[in-house]
Parts: sequence; structure tokens; C-alpha cells
Amino acid sequence: RGNYNQHTMLSTWCRRCVLRVTRHKTSVGSTSASHLERSLHAASVSHSESEDERGGIPAAASFSNAPEALRAEDTRVTFRASELKKLNDLRVPYNWYPAARGMRRRLVYHAGPTNSGKTYNAIQRFLSSGKAIYCAPLRMLAHEIYQKANEQGVPCDLITGEEQLFASGDKEIPAGHLACTVECARLQIADTFDVAVIDEVQMIKDYDRGGAWTSAILGIPAAEVHLCGHQCVVNLLKKITSTIGEKLKVVYYDRLAPLIPLKASLKGSYSAVRPGDCVVVFSRAKIFNISQSIELATRKTSALIYGGLPPATRVQQASLFNGRNSKCRVLVATDAIGMGLNLNIRRIVFHSLEKFDGEENSVINSSLVKQIAGRAGRYGTEYDVGEVTTFYEKDIAMLHKLLAVPEKDIEQAGIIPIFDQIELFSNHLPHASLQQILELFFKTAQLDGNYFLCDVDNVLDLAQMLQNLTLSLKDMYVFATAPVEARKGWLKAVLYKFATAYSLGEVLDFVGLCQILHWPLPKPSTPEQLVEFENIHESLDLFLWLSMKYRHNFVDVEKARLLQGEINAIIGQSIITKFRPPKPKIVVRQPLVVRTVDRPPKPKIVVRQPLVVRTVDR
Repeated sequence: RGNYNQHTMLSTWCRRCVLRVTRHKTSVGSTSASHLERSLHAASVSHSESEDERGGIPAAASFSNAPEALRAEDTRVTFRASELKKLNDLRVPYNWYPAARGMRRRLVYHAGPTNSGKTYNAIQRFLSSGKAIYCAPLRMLAHEIYQKANEQGVPCDLITGEEQLFASGDKEIPAGHLACTVECARLQIADTFDVAVIDEVQMIKDYDRGGAWTSAILGIPAAEVHLCGHQCVVNLLKKITSTIGEKLKVVYYDRLAPLIPLKASLKGSYSAVRPGDCVVVFSRAKIFNISQSIELATRKTSALIYGGLPPATRVQQASLFNGRNSKCRVLVATDAIGMGLNLNIRRIVFHSLEKFDGEENSVINSSLVKQIAGRAGRYGTEYDVGEVTTFYEKDIAMLHKLLAVPEKDIEQAGIIPIFDQIELFSNHLPHASLQQILELFFKTAQLDGNYFLCDVDNVLDLAQMLQNLTLSLKDMYVFATAPVEARKGWLKAVLYKFATAYSLGEVLDFVGLCQILHWPLPKPSTPEQLVEFENIHESLDLFLWLSMKYRHNFVDVEKARLLQGEINAIIGQSIITKFRPPKPKIVVRQPLVVRTVDRPPKPKIVVRQPLVVRTVDR
């Protein structure tokens, strides 16, 4: 009826259905992935620049200008190459989300630095609406909003990769509000929201997870979408939203608590550390030693926060540090404090400005410095003015230089293709492994200038590890995209064991899980032994994540959660005591009470001396 949004949604689904039908009719033969790749690179694909006035939908690809070498190829190979070119066209990712394209959305961007109140205002809109969704960068934040909403009498559900909690206690009766991690945002649903809040939008540039933010921004089906993040992403968001015919309103915020860069460092003295300080260390290996040095020099107990800690332990340590009457008035942390925790920090102290990047130690970028420094000073707390300095005098000039660097605009957003595209692409490569399919797909993908392909090296690494297992393409893709960093050998090995059990049709229960994790273990007495417990906790996260995908194969979920809670407690206690043995209990004995009773006196016993008779000679 002339409605553009309906036309776009209909055409998107029509194209998808046609491709699903034709894939079964196309004879694939024995064409290898490498042969198709050569054909794809040889093809000179020219897209008509004429686009729909309002939609920007490119016309069909034309191969009339293909070189003679390609025309000489087998026609079936050429046909498949042209079909593959169409399937990996990623220049219009907004058309992947017909639910969002079928409605007129109002977008508001809350732009400002850390501690500016931008997220607070968006959350207030979330709580006051009838039906809303909050997309968090971390499950700690999702859990915080879930708790806050329910405490204020707003029924709210929680969905992360590892757990689902329902305010009603029944998943069949969902609440009107939902707090979730950004990867779990509901995009392909007919049901819509009144308000959506997407936090930390500058993560759109992240090479690992940026695609999740792009998908949420383009696909969240809400009438009113509130985005929160730094100013550096404003121009990119304006470009992206203009291509889909949506307007973006920008609200700018300033810091509520001023941040003062100090001119003097701590001059390498741990005795200069004061209550309310956060000493930032870019090395887990050093964090315990520095903490002990501070305690020896100042007699002050310190809390610890670093990336390997479970979320619950991080929250526990943050609570210890924030408490005014707590003994832990000093915090030693890595850059894990840059996001997700509310901390009452008076002064940020950079122990070093260098971080290991996988190959060598290099100076951290200005964005990270500003993100961490911005944690100092918090409006409404005892520290309403923040300070930042360095531990060593040699770093103070570099700190001021990094803080003065103007923030560069983010120019491109990360993008991740949906599985439907990978599946359709794979139908033309029946003899190729998932690794080969993905490599060819990403090598030949066509992108708009506003987007980049997220780093897929991790997925390719896991796909290569799993290629000998008997798994369907979809199952292989699920395991290859699991929350596992390929550089973590322990977790990678656990993933392989989980995938092997699934491929063999086995049901992995709690007994089998403990065997894979080599549990139980003796309590840790050193930081090195603590790493084993952190690895097991992360492995349990992976188990729970898989149980959300395959609930009939990964069972005894509640027992796994109880074990995770037990490990949380062990890790938390080890962090608090710093592996010191508990002090022996001093037993105070009660004095012996002697009661006297009036009794008649005992008769005296007189012991008479025997009579000594001396004889004298007369």
C-alpha cells in the first residue's frame, strides 16, 4: 500500500524464502572452496548505484563486465560464484531486522563522560515505562538493574548467557521489564517494547563484541531507544540512523564531579597510599605483591579487583572498598574497574602506564586512561572531587599528555553476520568445513564504509579444533562461537570435551562435569593455585551457557550453580585473607570459682610423739 517499511520487511523475507528454496535445487557438484574463491575474486561485480529513494536497497548484481577468464570458467561455477556474492553482501545489515524496520523508532543518545549521570537518566525512563528492555555490557550490570527494578516494585526478568531469572517464577509468565546482556537482546520477535536502553555504546568499535551493539542498535524493536556512551560515537550513529530513515536526538552531559590531574606522583612510595585510593596495575601477576607491599607500608587492608575474578567476587570486593566502616579502604585493581562497578574512589594512582599487548609492553591509549581516571570522584559520595596521578615520577608527564589528547571519533561499527547467511552460503560448499566456509565468507564479504567485520580469528581457531567432530553446521557454529578465548588453553580443552560429549549423544551430568573439571581440589594457598579455581569457575560459566542451548544434554544445572557458589566463596575468602592462614583462636578460660559452705570444724588429730627411753649404764 505504498508503506516503505512494510515493503522493506516483505522484500527481506521474500529474498530469504527464495534463497531457502533455490538452495535445494542448485546442483553443487564437487567444486572446491578454493576454486570458488578464485572465481569470486575474478568476478568484477558491479552494483547499480541506483537505489530506492528512501531505502538505499541496491539493485541486483551484474556480471556483464566480468573478464574473459571468468567467462571461460565452467558456467555452473560462475553461477555459484555470483550466488555466493549475493549471499555475503553485508552492506545493508539494517534489513536483517524486519521487526525494527516495521516500526517508527525514536532514538535518543545520552553522550557524556564517566560519572555524568547519562545512564541514570536513561534508567529512569526504563523504570517508568510500561514495557522496557535494558541491554548491559556486563552481566553484573544486568543483574544490578534487575535487582533495582524489582526492589522498586517494577517486575523485571533477567536473561544472560548463563542464567534466566523470572520475577513471576515462571518463564511462561514474563514480566514487562527485561534486563539482559547485549548479546541476549531480543531482536527477532514480533512483540515490541515501549523503551529500550543500550548501555556503553562506544563498545560498537570493539573487534570482538562490537557486532552485538550494532545488532542491538539496528534491530531492537522499541518505540523509544535510549543509547548511552561517549561523545566519540555521535557522528557515526547519525550516519547509521540516517540510512534507515530514523532521526537521532543527542543529549550532552558534563561530569558531575570534577577530575583533577595532580602535578606530583607518589614518588614510588607505598606509604603515600591513603584511604580512598585505587592503585591501577596492568598485570594480574603483580597485583598480589603490590597489595602486600601497601599493607606492609601503611597497615591498611586492600581490596582486589581484576578480570579473572568471578562477577560475584568483584561485587563483594567493591562492597568492601565502598563501605565507610570497612577495613578495606584501599583498592588495588586492573583495568577491569573501567566498566560495570560503582566505586567510591578518591584518587586513581597508575602504578604504570604500560600494558602487555600480547607481544610486548606498550603505553596504553588515551581512551583507556580517561576511562579509568574517570572512576575517581563520584557525585553524592564522600569523594565529590576526583584526583588522578601516577606511582612513579617518570610517568606523570605522560599521564598529563594522554589526558590532554582529544577523543577521536569512532568511524566504523563492528558487524557479525547472522547464522542464516552462513547457512545459505554453506549450501554451495557441501564438502567444506565450517572453518573453510567462514574463511571464504569473510574474505569475500562486501561491506558498507560504516561497518567492519569483527575479528573472527577466535571463531576460526575454535572451528578448526572442532572440525573432526560429528556435528551439524549449526551445532558446530554454536560451539565455535561459545564465550571462550582461544588463548586460554584450559577453557579451550574443556570446550572440546563438552563438544565431544554432545557429538556422541551423551548426557553430561554433574558427575561427568566434575570428572572433566578434576573437582574437588584442595583449597588454594598461593595466587598460582587460585588461578585453577578461576578457571573452573569460567568452565562452569561455559557449561551453564551450553545448558541454555542444549538443556537436554547439559543437565544438573542447579548442582552446577551450587558448585559455582562454593567456588565463589573460596575465591572471595582467599582474596580477603591474601592466603594468610587464619589466626589461632585465643581461648579465654573462666577463673575457677570455689564455693565455701558452713560446716562444723573437723576435730584436730593430735599426733603424739613416741616416748623415747634412754638407758644409762649404772
